[in-house]
Amino acid sequence: MKITVINGSMRHGSTWHCMDAIRQELEKYDKTDVTEFSLPKDMPQFCIGCYACFYNGEDTCPHAAYIKPIVDAMTESELVILTSPVYGFDVSGQMKALLDHLCFMWMSHRPDPRMFHKIGLTISTTAGAGLSHTTKTMKNSLTYWGVKRVFTYKIPVAAMKWDDVSEKKQKKIKKDAEILAARIAKCIQNAHKLPNPLFRSCLFKIMAGMQKKNDWNQTDRFHWEKHGWLSGGNPF
Repeated sequence: MKITVINGSMRHGSTWHCMDAIRQELEKYDKTDVTEFSLPKDMPQFCIGCYACFYNGEDTCPHAAYIKPIVDAMTESELVILTSPVYGFDVSGQMKALLDHLCFMWMSHRPDPRMFHKIGLTISTTAGAGLSHTTKTMKNSLTYWGVKRVFTYKIPVAAMKWDDVSEKKQKKIKKDAEILAARIAKCIQNAHKLPNPLFRSCLFKIMAGMQKKNDWNQTDRFHWEKHGWLSGGNPF
């Protein structure tokens, strides 16, 4: 099982430990091959809004050297995991900076057909509040990249560091990891049998209609034409 993990923080705190608990449980179902990125170390730049990725292709992004290895890892994996602790009721600035860079992969631009067969997972923890909004930010990107099924794990830990998380809470996280890993492993094993999400199918059809009228961005339009999506084809 190939897994790409993108950590929105370099700290091995509660969020990282939740991810690691799930990863260990997944090992019970299949040998895992994990590629792990930690932000901002592996992508320290902010998007500068130059539109190069949209109009000229992602390879022309001034930060392509950081972005390409992450995209390559995601497209080669069966499971894509995004993690972030809650920072100001949302993802970390580092995670948001990465998601901004990857907007060219949204269905409104140039979705990668390989992403439509992936399983996604978002993980977030907080000492207090903000889990729902943080989870939604990461889930939105996975959904608009075309990921087939997105799981979420979010939990308030009432602690600033993992060592201060109560024993009772740590036991709950371990139990949750067992249950969630079983569900994820089952989905990966049967990914080809999973029904196409209705929202994804509808959104893709709407985006295809928009691309047929696209006379302002030939890079996006050519991408859709090349894959045969403007003549009734689809990546799922």
